[in-house]
Amino acid sequence: MNALSRRVTLAAGLTLGIAGPARAGEQHLVYDLSVDGASVGTREVTITYVSRPSGERHVIESYTHIAAPGLTLESHGSGLSTPGGAQLSSATERDGKRSSVAAQELPEGGWQVTVVSGGKQNDRTEADVRLSTFDLSDPARIGLLDSAGTFGLVLAETGDVLLGTLAVGKPSTVTVAGQSVPVSTYVLTTSAGSAKFMVTGDGTLVRSEMTVLGLDLVGTLEALPPARDYGAVETVEGLGGGVKEGDL
Repeated sequence: MNALSRRVTLAAGLTLGIAGPARAGEQHLVYDLSVDGASVGTREVTITYVSRPSGERHVIESYTHIAAPGLTLESHGSGLSTPGGAQLSSATERDGKRSSVAAQELPEGGWQVTVVSGGKQNDRTEADVRLSTFDLSDPARIGLLDSAGTFGLVLAETGDVLLGTLAVGKPSTVTVAGQSVPVSTYVLTTSAGSAKFMVTGDGTLVRSEMTVLGLDLVGTLEALPPARDYGAVETVEGLGGGVKEGDL
């Protein structure tokens, strides 16, 4: 694993390691990414729980590596969710070309999304977006999948949006590390096909299936995280900022 996968620096000097074992107050998730049953990469996610007077904040750090026929991608990002909303930033290198994404949930609903690529900046408002792919790893946010109907999902690596109709979650099971795990399966039907998200009762995403950059990408959690230790929540001042293109 190279230096890109080891750390991302947030504002105010807060640095979170992504590759090491989870500290108290953290959850560390590793997903195997596959296409047609063949592994093509990994996604590592660390969630740090931060106590603030206004409510708990979740700091999310993510590193994605894909090496598949027709696509090589490395993406590094950070996200923040609070009782009042969520935001993210990411820097991606795709087939040698760099881009960055910044996105933020708006108070009136929807998301503001900014993509910088090839020296050009595109700003847009996505009224139907409710979540980002970072939120799918956040147990405080993934519950928004329970709101069936028109639904948009921002892809953190590209700023693209999956837009369609989300169905009510249905009970099913998924095998994780040889263990059968009960989940709710949510299906988002779009004009280009469907995406599936399988979530445990405590809000852990264990499997996802969606088309990303032309790949039918399946993400499978390698092992269930240990139960969260609520007695070790960190207090950190001055959260903000995020990953920028120069961090690659």
